[in-house]
Amino acid sequence: MHEIRCEIDTEFRGAEVLADLGWRWLTEGAERLEGESFPAVLDSTGQVEESVKKSVPCGPPGSLWGFLSAHIVSRGRISRRSRVLTRKNLPMLRKWLSLDVQLAQTAVYRLDDRGMPGEELLRMGVARDESSRGWVRLSAETPERRFGPAAQASMTQLLRDFSQEVDPSYAQVGYGLSLGRTEHEERVGPPLPSMTLPDSRRLLRGYEWLMVIPREIAAKLGGGDGIAAAGDFHRVETLRDGAVLLQVTPEFDGYTGEAIERTWQLVRPALRPGMPRRYDSDPGGPPSRIRYADIV
Repeated sequence: MHEIRCEIDTEFRGAEVLADLGWRWLTEGAERLEGESFPAVLDSTGQVEESVKKSVPCGPPGSLWGFLSAHIVSRGRISRRSRVLTRKNLPMLRKWLSLDVQLAQTAVYRLDDRGMPGEELLRMGVARDESSRGWVRLSAETPERRFGPAAQASMTQLLRDFSQEVDPSYAQVGYGLSLGRTEHEERVGPPLPSMTLPDSRRLLRGYEWLMVIPREIAAKLGGGDGIAAAGDFHRVETLRDGAVLLQVTPEFDGYTGEAIERTWQLVRPALRPGMPRRYDSDPGGPPSRIRYADIV
């Protein structure tokens, strides 16, 4: 089963800003995407606290269970902290976010018939990796089977609202790929997102069904009006700081063939050059959603 990943990239603007932004993304964002399931996890009973550290049943079979965690940098070393996701433990997440956080997450699972974590329903993340400490990545991942019209609408609005606030250097909703790469990065390069983030206001990291084109690149493409006039796109919205939210088709599954071509033609001047590589070694991977052509 493929994963759907939402990501928003922006510059790190200080620990206090990150603590507030991260808290709202990991909690309010999770509730907006999961609806009643997230409060149900927080208020559930019978969850086993030690289950985040030991391979023991986490709670009643078939119930919802989750965790919150953080990787914190202290004196050059990384300490890992985790708790079961309950309302009682939530204050720990706020405390961790006030420290030098490298990664903070909340996740929700459905327990299997043994009371062990089964299918992951949602994972929210706030990340700053060692090689791109000047940047923040907000992410949300959910299984494709759960990404119907209602979930698409919720994730679209979440991406739009947080992008309106943080002036992103890039944002998108697409298939989840290894290391958090976009498909353009995976097939054209360079190999790590930390290598493209510093240039992400000059060169687009990728292009997808739903994306936010940063204000610097949007201006070169003619702004919201120029982008809207360039193709038959479902939604074009200029955000507060001049970035442009682009939704190519009404639904995620409609982003194929001609829709991909239309999007590539629009963003072509802002993409990193190179012929995309084809990989035949992973037949179980998600379908490709880029154009196989160099921009030159």
